[in-house]
Amino acid sequence: MDAFLVERLMGLFWVTVQQFCFACLKYAHDGIVLEGGRGGRLIASQLSAFALLSAFCFELELGIGLASKALLIGGTDYYPWAARITLCGTMILFDALLVLYIARIVRVYRHGLSSARPTLPGDMAVLASVAALCCGYMYFSITAAQRLGFDLDTYLWIGRFFIQISNFFYITLEVGGVLVIWSFLRQVMKDEGLDNAR
Repeated sequence: MDAFLVERLMGLFWVTVQQFCFACLKYAHDGIVLEGGRGGRLIASQLSAFALLSAFCFELELGIGLASKALLIGGTDYYPWAARITLCGTMILFDALLVLYIARIVRVYRHGLSSARPTLPGDMAVLASVAALCCGYMYFSITAAQRLGFDLDTYLWIGRFFIQISNFFYITLEVGGVLVIWSFLRQVMKDEGLDNAR
């Protein structure tokens, strides 16, 4: 089993974990706000997103080859790079959505159902921001590589640098999520009188 296949399998595994957590949070949020989660629609949308991501990242194994042909530019195969960036970007996306839905649930708890807002604009804004980050990085990196004639080591370094950018976002988002949850739990304990009980 080659290293690139292992990388994609590991990346897809973590995306699946994050996607499952996001689906549970969204279902809980919608169940509170809409008085009943839209489970069928949620499952269908998440399965569709997972299928599209899998088809892109494993298109060589599936015999599709559309993206890999499009990303063969100037004799350099940028598809492995694009697949890694896409997986990293998807992980950033689900991390951001997890924090967003945690914050939404906390807001409803603190301020009641009247504080609930439509979720689609915020969700699409997160999606657009992450897509812009990934697509912008790929476009400018490939353009620079073609114009300046990067050697293989430089090409690989630029790809790995995006992974470091992703790690920064992962850590920032996860710390933010922990802080929101910690603040929420402290308020729940205060509301229930558990602080004084200790």
